[in-house]
Amino acid sequence: MTLRLHRRSFIGGIAGAMALAAAPVAALRRPAYGPAEGIIKLNANENPYGPSPKALKAIAEAATHSAYYPGPTVRRLQEMVAEYNGLKPENVVLTSGSIEALFAVGAAYSRHGRIVAPALTFGPHLTVVERMGGEVIRVPLTADLDTDLAGMERAVDNTVSMVYVCNPNNPTGVEIDAAALRAFCTRVSATATVMVDEAYNELTDDPEASSMVDLVRNGKNVIITRTFSKLHGIAGLRVGYALAPAHLAEVISRHAMTQPNLVGAAAAIATIDDEPFLEFSKQKIREGRELVADVFRRHEIPYLESRANFVYGDIGRNADDFRASMQARNVHIRGIYAPYSTWSRVSMGRMEDLEVFARVFSEVYNA
Repeated sequence: MTLRLHRRSFIGGIAGAMALAAAPVAALRRPAYGPAEGIIKLNANENPYGPSPKALKAIAEAATHSAYYPGPTVRRLQEMVAEYNGLKPENVVLTSGSIEALFAVGAAYSRHGRIVAPALTFGPHLTVVERMGGEVIRVPLTADLDTDLAGMERAVDNTVSMVYVCNPNNPTGVEIDAAALRAFCTRVSATATVMVDEAYNELTDDPEASSMVDLVRNGKNVIITRTFSKLHGIAGLRVGYALAPAHLAEVISRHAMTQPNLVGAAAAIATIDDEPFLEFSKQKIREGRELVADVFRRHEIPYLESRANFVYGDIGRNADDFRASMQARNVHIRGIYAPYSTWSRVSMGRMEDLEVFARVFSEVYNA
């Protein structure tokens, strides 16, 4: 095949390249970090108070060594995560955000059977499973929007390879009773692997009691996933992990495509036990939840008691339309999570941003 390049296109390309070369370096390299100025971003469950000062120091130091692969730093983080959870390093799989661990487990288990999950929950990995030809059995929530453990257990038979539970659930923020979930995991794990997504565990009132990590310590057929994106405030650095008995961790490792980078791992090491910052962040999240809940109460909007860093409320109108009206005023919240077309999720931001949200929400709601 002969490639013909039009003379005008060729000259135009040269002119474009020359213009690009002449452009100010500052303009070409202008960074775009986080929301643009004036935008109130309350739609992604981030912690805008992070990274912590300790993490920022580690980031700066690690960045100077970015010419080197992150192996030793990642191994150190793996050991710290294991110790923090009373496990061994072989029980820990570090990934680029917990979403990668969820994808890896979904890819591994969908080859061997169906997956059971709540009908309303965090679901990108479940969508990927379906696109890959796997089958997901979606069990509706209870009437009060709690995870229907009994219904999920009834759906488990010998054709099911994995059961997914998010606790606290996203987007509802509802925490599953720990005793009920532990009994569920113990029974169901005899038939299928149970994966408990604990992305928001550290935001609960008693993280240790609400976690199912003790089942991993006891060698049950259970996988836990967690992330540094929420309480620790380093969502942009993409650090997460899975906790599992060694033989299950090996399966996850075989299917995971990525691991944390050097800077992300260094930040996670610095912040994993940074109690002053973690407590500060947790307190700010609690204050933010109360502010949003108060907005809903003042407008007589039903909402769910959240143990995460967002609040889910029934605004009584199309949530996508309401989101668009809020966004037109530079406040970004979430719209419809099907089939709940009138419910909207508001993530936590800085208190000053949430105060703007409160004012704009009232204006839009009462318009």
